[in-house]
Amino acid sequence: MTTKRTINWGILGCGKIARKFALDLSLSDGRLYACASSNPVRAKAFASEFGASEWFDNYESLVKCIEIDVIYIATPHSFHHDHSILCIQHGKHVLCEKPIAINVSQLENMMIVSRQNNVFLMEAMWTAFLPAIIDLQKKVVSGAIGQIRHLSADFGFQTVYNPKSRLFDPALAGGSLLDVGIYPLFIALLLMGVPESIEAKATIAPTGVDSDCTVLLSYTNGATASLYSSIACHTDTKCEIYGTAGKITIPGRFHEQDHYFLKKDDHEKQIHCSKTGLGYWHETNHVIECLLSSKNESDIIPLDFSLKMIKMMDEIREIIGVKYAS
Repeated sequence: MTTKRTINWGILGCGKIARKFALDLSLSDGRLYACASSNPVRAKAFASEFGASEWFDNYESLVKCIEIDVIYIATPHSFHHDHSILCIQHGKHVLCEKPIAINVSQLENMMIVSRQNNVFLMEAMWTAFLPAIIDLQKKVVSGAIGQIRHLSADFGFQTVYNPKSRLFDPALAGGSLLDVGIYPLFIALLLMGVPESIEAKATIAPTGVDSDCTVLLSYTNGATASLYSSIACHTDTKCEIYGTAGKITIPGRFHEQDHYFLKKDDHEKQIHCSKTGLGYWHETNHVIECLLSSKNESDIIPLDFSLKMIKMMDEIREIIGVKYAS
């Protein structure tokens, strides 16, 4: 019997999202080998808490660590491109937090470099790997609710305005759209595909990023999707999918949910799909399976899917007038 090789992970950036990822990584078949932060105290504490064999106070040492197979990038949005390229050029496979890049040109460059170096690259759109999302997608494809006519989804939370925080700083690609608006966009793209046209309206914070954003997608078959994101107010963070033969509701918070409701002929039933840990385990094990199978791209979140999302966000930002430095 052949023993499956253990995949060693590195984590680049030791913030809040990295902590959640590390918790679920401990439940997977992979191993956290090392972490890195520009703050040595944070890196050392992170390594101690999550059992990493090594820690580094700079990213160059992490990417040069020969024991590491794949690196999870958990730095602010504006650094995703450069940090991914750094990892890729040192032969490391990459799972990069969403959004994988802040514009199309960045992602296209990442795709070229990853293919030149023959390494795996995927956007960490963990929602796509949740059992509930996979199950309801199958229901939609099978025609369980007929043809989709409208989808509505929102994601909003209230935060105190701070021009220096990553949420409001344009140098860090702040704003509601890239931070949480990507989730409503994701579910619409997943279930309805690329729209024929996009309309958008936003409230712009004093720093020039969007504090909230409303998006209307229109499709060639007449279907529509209404999406809302906000860092100015709390929302239900749910998704409703209306079809010609029924309705699916993913209750709040839809992007991390373990169940949904299917309604047909005035009868509604709850469909539960257990998830492991916080939910990051599912994408983590998918990446591990891809690497053990020598795949350089996911078949669930391929780079072309991420490219479609980035193109939509680029168009929305153009409409609402939000610009970043790069």
